[in-house]
Amino acid sequence: MKIFISHIQEELQAARVLKKWIESAFPDPCQVLTSTDPEGIPSAAQALEENERAWEETKALILLCSPNSLRKPWISFEAGCAWLRKILILPVCHSGLTAGQLPPPLAIFPGFDLDQTDFGQKLFMTLAKELGISQLPAIQYRQMKQEVQQVLEALPQDVPSSSKEAGDAPLEPIHLQVLAVLKESYGFTSAVLAQHFNLKEKEILSILKRLIDANYVYASPAGMGHVRYNLSKKGKDYLQER
Repeated sequence: MKIFISHIQEELQAARVLKKWIESAFPDPCQVLTSTDPEGIPSAAQALEENERAWEETKALILLCSPNSLRKPWISFEAGCAWLRKILILPVCHSGLTAGQLPPPLAIFPGFDLDQTDFGQKLFMTLAKELGISQLPAIQYRQMKQEVQQVLEALPQDVPSSSKEAGDAPLEPIHLQVLAVLKESYGFTSAVLAQHFNLKEKEILSILKRLIDANYVYASPAGMGHVRYNLSKKGKDYLQER
């Protein structure tokens, strides 16, 4: 059994704290996977591309939702992938965001507020029900909550307006080549693009992530466990201006 924790790279440490507590509370073979690897490529998206069985074994997707994370594409994208697979989706709201403030479609899922006194109990009981576990060991919910909050409180709260987003940096030739290929199609999977450019799939996923962060490309579930990448309106406009 697998549980994914979907998060932005800045909130990786908070995801790792939750992972530690969940794995300590639920018996083997429950495996908790965080959403990004050291290079920032979503493991949930990679699993969908590379390993259909990984999604068949996934029982729940926990979304770390904050004002910052909702500005970026991966949380909603991974939620869409899980929704198509009929996987339980559990938004965990923090850093000033509450479940009642979640935008659609995330608002339709049962949300949990980190600031609530019974946050840990509610989250773990929901997971236990989904995993078919009738009894959990004694869990120090207050300590778990404090550890998550301490990690989140250490994050910068505001990004200076003068700071450039990653998406604002100039594109490299390979990015332009990928945009040109997508312009002449109805979208491709990362496997097809990797073959076209004679690259490893992990390399093309890193390129696609850069283009998605810049809103030049968007990703959508394509059925049968695949993800399709398409050129966005901003991407089309960018090519026309060149």
